[in-house]
Parts: sequence; C-alpha cells; structure tokens
Amino acid sequence: MVGLARSGAAVARLLAGRGERVLGCDSGRPPEAEGLASAGVEISLDVDGTGLVNEAVTVVKSPGVPQDAPAVAAARERGLEVLGELELAWRAIPNPFLAVTGTNGKTTTTELLGHLHREAGLPVAVAGNVGTPLASLAGALDPDVTVVCEASSFQLEDTVAFAPECALLINIAPDHLDRHGTMEAYLAAKLRVFANQGNDDVAVCNASILEGDPRPPGDDLGGCARRVRFCPAPGAGADPDCELGLRAGVIFAGDEPLL
Repeated sequence: MVGLARSGAAVARLLAGRGERVLGCDSGRPPEAEGLASAGVEISLDVDGTGLVNEAVTVVKSPGVPQDAPAVAAARERGLEVLGELELAWRAIPNPFLAVTGTNGKTTTTELLGHLHREAGLPVAVAGNVGTPLASLAGALDPDVTVVCEASSFQLEDTVAFAPECALLINIAPDHLDRHGTMEAYLAAKLRVFANQGNDDVAVCNASILEGDPRPPGDDLGGCARRVRFCPAPGAGADPDCELGLRAGVIFAGDEPLL
C-alpha cells in the first residue's frame, strides 16, 4: 500500500482484516498511519517504498500518489498489478454504485444525491472523495444500500474494471494539470468513470463536455451504458434534444417535471 493517509490507511486495514499480508509505506508520517501496526500492517514511514516492491504481488496506491512515484514506477517495471484505492474498494463492495465526477460541484451533487435517497426512504451510503473512505464501507453495508461515490480524477485514473451502475459527469474545466500534464489526459481520467459500463448501466453527462466548448453530446464517452444528457443552462442556448433540462427552476425529463 503506497500512501497511508486517509484512503490508504482504510485500504490497508481492509486487506489486513481479510488476512492479507500488507506492507504499507509513506514518504511522510501521516497521522492516519498510527495504529496500523496493531491492525496487522507492516508499516514503513519516511521512505519511497521501492525497497518493498520485491516482496509485493500487487501494489495499491492512494489517490494522492502520482503515477511516477518511485514505488509505483518500480512495480510497473516488474509487471505487477497496480490498483487505485477506488478500484480496490469497488471490487470489495458488492453494492450498486452511483459515481459522481466533474471539475466543480462534485461534493455538493454527491451530498444532494445522498439526501434525495434518504428523503425517499432509500438506503444509501455516501463516500469516496467526499470524506468517508470507500474501503471503510467494505463488509459494513446491507445488500440493498446504494453507494453514492464522489470520484476524483486522481482516483479514476487508476481504475481498471470499475463499472458503476450509474455514472455522472457534471462538467469539465482545466484543473489539476500539474498532475495530469494536459487537458486531454485530465479529460481521459474523468471519462474512465464510463469506460467499463454495460448495457444495463446509465451514463449521465453534461451536454457540453467542456465548459464553453459544445461537443457532440454523449458520443465519445466510452462504455456501453444508456446515455442521458442534461443541459445545465435554460433558454435559447439549451439543446432541445437533451433528455434532462432546466426550465424556470424546474428539472424536466423531456416534458415531464421531475424536481
């Protein structure tokens, strides 16, 4: 486990609790690492972790750990599987997922979706980048609970098979280019949320994938999910073909008022 802050510590505890031998490392001394040793995790702090790679079968990295981190690069050179925290937690949680991503408004939207579930009497757990580490939910949820998950580009870039039943891309604007390098790489990371969805899943996207840069809606998202486009701005500029739209403060699905 490379990175032992909030999400990394949760993954380390999850795997150790399932009987795995877990080697955890961090280049610093995050407070979340305290107590991991008593949970059965072999921890190494103030190190880059390259010395542990030879003992590893799989490497899991925290979202804050960049792709070119020494331990991650060493693992890939050895041909080891490198997973992100989101991917591993999703594999460990059999519940349906609703994943929310975008540049702005992720937390608000995620919390709102959780609120709507609760108000409707539907069991829900809100987690991910919003605060509660996803891995901490593994084994703790009833089967009928829906997981509403805020997913950042840092989390999504490490996904392999992650396939939420519903995925939502709110918007895209230039951000985190110091990490991703280019706008194209940043967008590609965000679109990972749709990449593995199947025919029974739903992909909800902003009709203009890039803010201020209208593009063919839904055509280049990836995956096989049913597309649902929304137009965030009402008025003459709104796309009449959008499945969801806003009129006079009311959200419509076609001509039917929803909210």
